[in-house]
Amino acid sequence: MQPTVLIPAVIGDASQPLFTKAGINVITVPTVDAATLVQYGQQADGAILGLEPIPDATFAKTPRLKILARLGVGYNNVNPTVAKEHGVIVSITPRANYNTVAEGILAMIFVLGRNLMASNRAIMSGHWPAVRANGGHDILGQTLGIIGYGRIGRALEEKAAALGMKILVNNGDHPKQPHFGQLVDLPTLYRESDFISLTPRVTPQTTGMINKDTLALMKPTANLINYGRGQLIVTDDLVAALKHHQIHAAALDAFDPEPLPADSPLLQLDNVFLTPHVAGGTIEANARAVHDATEEIIRVLSGHAPLWAVNE
Repeated sequence: MQPTVLIPAVIGDASQPLFTKAGINVITVPTVDAATLVQYGQQADGAILGLEPIPDATFAKTPRLKILARLGVGYNNVNPTVAKEHGVIVSITPRANYNTVAEGILAMIFVLGRNLMASNRAIMSGHWPAVRANGGHDILGQTLGIIGYGRIGRALEEKAAALGMKILVNNGDHPKQPHFGQLVDLPTLYRESDFISLTPRVTPQTTGMINKDTLALMKPTANLINYGRGQLIVTDDLVAALKHHQIHAAALDAFDPEPLPADSPLLQLDNVFLTPHVAGGTIEANARAVHDATEEIIRVLSGHAPLWAVNE
């Protein structure tokens, strides 16, 4: 019987030629979520997955499923241990967007450090003198704290070091020697950093790691950038810190929950830059992710070992 794969409509026809060449049938669906997986539970051997949450109970209703290929590197929307118990491989696309995310973080360093949000608002409202008086700071010589020293952290370190930034690194319980920076404990990183970038995995240790206690350690001029996961931050604590100017500003691309609720207090602040979880979503990165997820599914459905499984 010809294998069948579900793909979300958002990726278009990018994967179709590769699947067709491999003799795999494709069903395009509006989104690959739990309800869709269950709906096609008697047909689907694999699926390309985005950010949609897949509850544990889903796997008992998808007897043919062999692989969920996640677009991106995070997989906290699916439990790989439970998936493995049901014979389902969960894979990621680690090569696709790590540099893209690092570029996005670097962009936010300039936006926050150079006070570009305030400058834009000032000139749009006709306050030219305010623009000239509020130029922010040079990036050269500023200290960047990187929490999470995986592919993204390493790429960010290299780019920031090239700009003359001082680099502090913390990788939790798995310390790695930085190429350009200094390995430090978290309290030191919080206290000394002008910019703090969050890209660690979501674990019991990192969930809520940015809270009123850790925010209290930061400089009043500090800038927080979360291009990782929303679960890393206690949102109410961050809102309070931003509202009372306990820290200078924040740039957030990930939230808990997502989508960001329409009544979120974050939307009322003038010192936060918000984007809808698109840090790794350039045209080029999306194309790489779709290609790598497609190739991973083809490998598995052809009887070969996956390259990027997180539960093997």
